[in-house]
Order: sequence, then C-alpha cells, then structure tokens
Amino acid sequence: LVRIGCDPARLSVVPNGVDLEFLSGDFGQPEENTLIYNGALTYSANFDAMAYFLGSVFPLIREECPAVRLYITGKTSGVPVEQLPNLDGVVFTGYLMDVRPRVACAWTSIVPLRVGGGTRLKVLESMALGTPVVSTSKGAEGLNLRPGQDLLIADTPVGFASAVLRLLSNAVMRREMAAAARRTVEAAYSWNTIGQQFNG
Repeated sequence: LVRIGCDPARLSVVPNGVDLEFLSGDFGQPEENTLIYNGALTYSANFDAMAYFLGSVFPLIREECPAVRLYITGKTSGVPVEQLPNLDGVVFTGYLMDVRPRVACAWTSIVPLRVGGGTRLKVLESMALGTPVVSTSKGAEGLNLRPGQDLLIADTPVGFASAVLRLLSNAVMRREMAAAARRTVEAAYSWNTIGQQFNG
C-alpha cells in the first residue's frame, strides 16, 4: 500500500465485531454440564471440527463426566451426519430461529476448528453471551484475546478435553472467565467501539 502512495500514518486495521445490545439480556437458566457448538455443518470446516471433536475429544470428556451433553446447531439436511461418530449425549438442534438462548445457557462453548479462515464470530458471540470458550489456536485465529483469561486454548485431544472438564467442574472459573471475556468484547469488539475507531 505504501508503494502505491498510501500514507502509513493513515492506515489502520479495523476488526470485525458483534452487536452487544443484541447479545445482552436474560436468555434463561444455564443447563448443567452442557456444551454448545454454534456452527452449521454444511460448512466443511465445521464438519471437520465436529468429526475431530466427536472422534477424539468427546469420549475423553464423557469418561470423566458421563452426564455431559453437546448441542450442535444448524441445519443438517444434505450433511452426511452418519459419517460422524454416533455418541450418546450429542443433540443436533437443527436450524434455530434464535441461537442466543442455546449458546447463553450452555456451560461451555467449544470451537475445535482445525481448518478454515475468517473472523471467528462464534467465539465473540459466545463471549458476549457470557459462555466460556474452549478453542483450538486455529479457532481463535485473528482475535486479540488472552488465553487463560478470556478463553482456554488447547490443540490436542487430551488438552482440549482437560480444558472443557476444568470449566465443567469449576463454577467460579466459569463465572470469572465469562466476566473477563465480556469485558474484552465490550472494550475491543463491540460495533460501537469499532465504529468509533473506523470514524476516527
């Protein structure tokens, strides 16, 4: 850009973000030992993430927490769900007119992405809704977040399962991480904040 005459002093990166007003409110009571994956399996990266999670991670979690349930949102028509491991505790919700209650009421949001690109809005949406996030490094790619404070990062099956189990077993950790994550979204990823940066 500098080579074509742009002034570097006037260049800045404006991040993607979320509508905090839309993602605020009372969406119901949290459901014990519940996980959420908010991503349509019609997208190949989401299907890969669930094939990996269900095949390599979820069984490890169920060994320690047999009551755990995983909700996977989005339409499944045309999706070869029969190719995914058929495990107890997995619920395909189908298309939801409003996904906010399902995300907000889960104890943990999982983002086990291994491929793909773009801003991970599902991470920011979960953080804004007060649902703690466990993600791979790929899943949180491009977001300026603090591992261990805003979310947990794990890139191996054992590490991912351990991170999820830590959150499921520790209500204080869930509350503290949810609060920290919400503050981060408010400070850096709300549309109001981004709009001011864009217009500045």
